[in-house]
Amino acid sequence: MLRRRRLLALGLVVACWGCGSIGEPNRAQEDSGLKPLAIFYGRYVAQHQGQPPKDEAEFKAYLKEPQNAEQLKDTFNFTDIDAIFISSRDKKPYVVIYGPVSGQGPAGAPVVAYEQEGVAGKRFVASNMGAVEEVDAERFQTMMAPSP
Repeated sequence: MLRRRRLLALGLVVACWGCGSIGEPNRAQEDSGLKPLAIFYGRYVAQHQGQPPKDEAEFKAYLKEPQNAEQLKDTFNFTDIDAIFISSRDKKPYVVIYGPVSGQGPAGAPVVAYEQEGVAGKRFVASNMGAVEEVDAERFQTMMAPSP
């Protein structure tokens, strides 16, 4: 009986080995600058009494602070701050929300940035928790709707 359970468990692992979606994040999503951008946006807000950066210049200045620049390099392999603001998929600047954020994005948190177009009708959207999700146009509209 125990042997049969082990074989069944092994069979499930082998069957799912090539699935790619079980517990494995989308590679393009993980390699994009959107995740670190969202994480540091959330950190900025936390360090500034809940206030988001007023504009891109202020946010970039924050990212260029030595401790932040070092972490971007060491953790996310980004040395060019400007590159974080450009989607590697649609080659356009991310839309970053400077000011009050609303809606319910990835991880149930407010949306702070997203791809202008994305690819194949889907775009990456990031929340202030650093969560990134690839969504279609319908889901994007739902995320961007103001919270009641």
